[in-house]
Amino acid sequence: MSSPYTNGSIREQEMASRNHARQEISRMLAIEATRAAVMVAYVIGRIQQQLQAPKSPEALWNDIVNSAQLVPVRRKADQNVADYPQFSGWVNGQRQQIERTQTQRLRELMEPLDFQRRFGNCARLQELHLVSPARIPA
Repeated sequence: MSSPYTNGSIREQEMASRNHARQEISRMLAIEATRAAVMVAYVIGRIQQQLQAPKSPEALWNDIVNSAQLVPVRRKADQNVADYPQFSGWVNGQRQQIERTQTQRLRELMEPLDFQRRFGNCARLQELHLVSPARIPA
């Protein structure tokens, strides 16, 4: 009886399943990035319309990451990474990039609002038209 390793069929099957897992992880990361971007845009819109009180970008990001829309996607990618741990560095790097990009978007929105909230009641800055009267909820 010959060994199954001699013709390479087991190695080919292993490579095929690893490639499939990599594709599935990549697809989940793309969905995660898209959903995170949409959710950040939604939060930004709510803050600009003053429907949501501003929080720190990190707190907003934690709310987004732990939301019901993002948790199942992250869990599915994590399950594939658990089966193929060689992809964990790649997944962590992609998630850090998503976080950096989206928290930067939140910071860019929050900095002027924070400035407005802090100095909106300063009469001299209003005279110079550097701020408008404060109407931002605290």
